Parts: sequence; C-alpha cells; structure tokens
Amino acid sequence: MRLISIALTICILPSVPGPVSAQDAPKRSAELQVLDRFLGEWETVVTTKGTGEKSTSIQSRKWSREGKFVLSEEQDVSTKKESHFLITYDSKGKQYRACFINDECTVPFLGTWDEKAQTMTWKSSDVAWKHHGIERFIDKDHVEWTMTFTNPEGKVVLELSAKQTRRKK
Repeated sequence: MRLISIALTICILPSVPGPVSAQDAPKRSAELQVLDRFLGEWETVVTTKGTGEKSTSIQSRKWSREGKFVLSEEQDVSTKKESHFLITYDSKGKQYRACFINDECTVPFLGTWDEKAQTMTWKSSDVAWKHHGIERFIDKDHVEWTMTFTNPEGKVVLELSAKQTRRKK
C-alpha cells in the first residue's frame, strides 16, 4: 500500500488551492508553463497490475508564490493519508525536478517533457528502489499514467496504472 501511496502522489502530482493561479503567477519560462497542465483539483483512480486493486485519491495543485514550483497535496479517499509533491524546471540541468514526500518516505524524480506526445516521463534518482513513470495528457481534463517500481536487482515489484479526471468546481 505504501508504494501505491507513493505512486499516487508522484504522478498525480497534487496541492491546496491558493491565491496564485496560472494566470496570476509571474511570467514563467516556456518550460515552467508546461507545468500549468498539472494545476487544479483532480481525482485519481489507481489500479495495481496483477491484483486489480483500486484506490482513489484527491489532489489539489497550485503555483508557489513566486510561480517557480507546482505545489501538490494529495489525500487518499479511504485512508485519509496525505502526501505532497513539488515540481519545477531546472534550467541549468535542462530537466524537470520533482520530490514526493509522505510520512514514510521521500523520493526525488527527474523528468522530461515530450511536447509532441504530450507526455512527462519521470525517473527516480539517487534511491535504491527505482521508479519509472509516464504521464500522458489526453486533454485539459484527463491524464493517464503508468508507474513501474523495480528493486535494487532490477526486478519489477509493482506496476500501476491510473486515470486522472479534473474535478468540476
């Protein structure tokens, strides 16, 4: 269940609504503007490959005060467990950076954006358990993602898929 919680927050990429919207944030680079897709209120249903187990969470995402980070907050609907996620663009490293955190673990991620495919690919960095995820933005209100977890020996230990839907106001 811990891995599902990590995966939910990571790709669902989640935060509490705040005063800074995509329109209100200071002028951002084209790379940071890619992250506008993540903003808003989302519901995510995650399915575990093999068992078919499903879990649902709610995410809230907004820009930070200076418009450099997407702040994301998530809560699992059944367990009420919360987790957080930060996303930004590293202009020197020419890649996206993200960090997932909950009360059990912290996982840093590196990401790449493919404009043509409308996908963000995430990989964990500097951790024993490796994570690889792909988020595909179908339209402004729908995202699908997959995430694979491998152990230090490279064996796949968990595969997840999810569907995210923007919540109506």
